[in-house]
Order: sequence, then C-alpha cells, then structure tokens
Amino acid sequence: MSKRRRRESRQIRSSLKTSTVEGSWWAIMYGMVETYFGAFFEFLKYSSYEISILSTFPIFFGALFQNLTGWFYNILRSRKTLIILLKFIQTIIIPLILYAGYSSGNFFLLLGFISIYYAVAMSQMSPWTSWMGYLVPGRLRGRYFGNRSQVVRIFMLISSLIAGTVLNSFENTNTFNGFIFIFSIGMIANFGCMYYLKRQYEPDDTSKDEKVEIDESSVTMTIELKRFITYDSLSEFSFHVSGPLMMVYWLRDLNFDYIELAILINVSQILGLFSMRYWGKRIDNNGTYTTIRFTSLWIAVLPLFWIFSYYLPKELILPGSIIIASLASLMFSGRALALDNRLYEHMKNKKMIKITSKRVFFRGLSIFIGGLIGGILTKYESSFYSLIELDTIIHGVMIFSTMMRLAVWLYFLRSAKSVV
Repeated sequence: MSKRRRRESRQIRSSLKTSTVEGSWWAIMYGMVETYFGAFFEFLKYSSYEISILSTFPIFFGALFQNLTGWFYNILRSRKTLIILLKFIQTIIIPLILYAGYSSGNFFLLLGFISIYYAVAMSQMSPWTSWMGYLVPGRLRGRYFGNRSQVVRIFMLISSLIAGTVLNSFENTNTFNGFIFIFSIGMIANFGCMYYLKRQYEPDDTSKDEKVEIDESSVTMTIELKRFITYDSLSEFSFHVSGPLMMVYWLRDLNFDYIELAILINVSQILGLFSMRYWGKRIDNNGTYTTIRFTSLWIAVLPLFWIFSYYLPKELILPGSIIIASLASLMFSGRALALDNRLYEHMKNKKMIKITSKRVFFRGLSIFIGGLIGGILTKYESSFYSLIELDTIIHGVMIFSTMMRLAVWLYFLRSAKSVV
C-alpha cells in the first residue's frame, strides 16, 4: 500500500507540472482565438446589440449544455477522456466560425457555431475543476493555482500581443486573412493542449464521490454554498451589463486600432500576471473571503474610470486606458483566484462535478441576462439622453452597471464577517 501511495504521489507531482504546460498551450489558444472574438464581431460590422448577443448568449447556451457533463462522465468514466473529446470538438468548430462570420454573412449561423463552441468549452470546466481538486492538496491550492495562473498568463499575454500585431499588419490589405492566421495558430495550440492532457495522471477511485441522485444534490447543497453561487451569479450579471461592450467602446468610441488594442489588452495583463503569486499567498494567509470583498469593491467602480478616460486629452487616452485596464486585471485576477479557492472550500472534495456544473449554469444565465439588458439599453439612446447628457450611449450602460455592482457588494459583502 505504501509503495502504491508513493507511486501515486510521484504521478501527482508530475501531473501538476504537466498541467502547467498544458495550461500554457491553452493560453496560446485563448490569446489567439477567444481574446479576439469581440474584434472579429466588430470587424463584421455588427451593432452593439448584436455584439452583446454574440458575446453572452453562447455563454448561456454553454451553461445549459454543460449540465450534461455529469451524464457524459457516467458514460466515459474518465475525466481525462471527456475533456480531450470536448477539446477536439471545440477545435474543429473554429474554422466553422470563420466561415459563418465572413463567407456566409448569416448572423444566426454565426451565433449557432459560437454557441456550440462555448458549449463544449464550458463543459470542460466541471471535470477539470473536479480533477484538479483531487490532485492539489488543500493547503497548497492558493499557492499552486497562483503560480500556475502566472505561467499561463505569460503565454496568454505573448500570444495575444502577437495576434494583435498580425491583425494590424493585415489591416491595410485583408483583415480577414489575419483572423484566419491567428485562429489557425489557436487550433494548433489546442492540439498541443490535448497532448499534455493525455500525459496527466487521473485517479481511478473517485467515481463514488461523483455519484449523485437527482434529488440528493439539492439536499446536500449547504446554505453557504447556495449563497456563494447566488453571489457569484449576480456579480456576473452586474459585470456583463457593460462587459461585452468594452471592445465596442475601445474600437468605436476611443478609436483604437488593432495594435493599440493589442497593447491595451496585453500591457494591462502584466500587473495581473505578476500579482498571481501575491494573491495566492494572500489567500493562504488571510483567507478567500477577505480577498473577494476587497477586490469586488474596486471592480464595482471600474466603469466610472472608463467613462473618465473618454474625456482625457487624445494623447493620454491610451496611457490612461492602460492604467485602468491594469487595475482591472489586478483586481479580477485576485478575485477569480479567491472565488475558485472558496468554491473548493465549500465542496470539500465531494460531488464536485455536480456542484461546479450548477455554478457554471447560473453564471451563464446571469451573464446572458446582463449582456441582453446592456444590449437593449444601447437601442434606447433617446431615453437615456432625455435623462442625462451623454457623449456615447455606452456611458449610460456603464453607469447602470456600476449601480448594479455596488448593490451586489452592499448586499453580500458589506460585512467583514464571511457570508459567502
């Protein structure tokens, strides 16, 4: 028995290192593909409302679809096999997105392929979270995921910056060819991701922890866990009232070109990147709730900073935007790490696929509703202008989003005592 445990310990240590390499390949795919979905929609000249739908409905659809993850797991009996299969399907959807967006010109066909893409992408989250929950000891999670996230973000930053440079180089010829190039690199990176997933160790004796009857899940969901998921979902709603419109705001209202957009996205990520070890240590030392509370308050007022950037002198708009985006990256990085660790604390290594699926579902629903409301608000400019003088309708959406964010913070996080 002791030999088996030593062997498993070696396999787990090796797998945790391999997981960081796998995450780096995923980061290249994300930086080349998903980071520039919004820019692709803008290139296709869709309206702010249509871009809001394209940015949020697929996440809602994905949240619905990923509820089937537990069923797929029961068939395959392997998290590794399930994730690799889903990742393969995700990869072959990418060229179909290019076709639907540019060659067909059909909005609903593009929406359909984007929805399938997010369905298979989000379905990977629950089994991966469950898998890593068994591999990473609880006392080391903050530090391990902080270090892993830092490495992953380096590759995400580099790939995204290269992608922006490529798009900018094609801007005077045929920008669509630039999208073909960066999306193709993203597909290759996803195959690399699958290769390293295959090499990771998967425990073979945890299926009993995932066996859940339909009615049992509602009984075993503690009050604290329900409150956590409610807070998480309402937060995502408030963020995504304005979030999907940021790409539109940068390209149309602040008039950034692709290289400026790449600089904004990637330079701002540097602060978040090098903060991950700090956040990991802070979470281990001070707890998850304190970090969630602190970062969420800053995130609540960020839209007001973006409104301010619009009125800066032209030569200061990009530097000012980089500072604001860097602050956002810092706070969102710490908050995301703290939320993930908080969820592990609530789950206690039991029924992790089921619980994570519930979280993803309610997050997806809230993201879609928030994005839908934000998109609808952009269609009623005259109503906003009758209430307040605005230079762009997106400022009105940002003000509404700030109000929602502060309301969520005051209801759930105003107390220094942990309640989520």
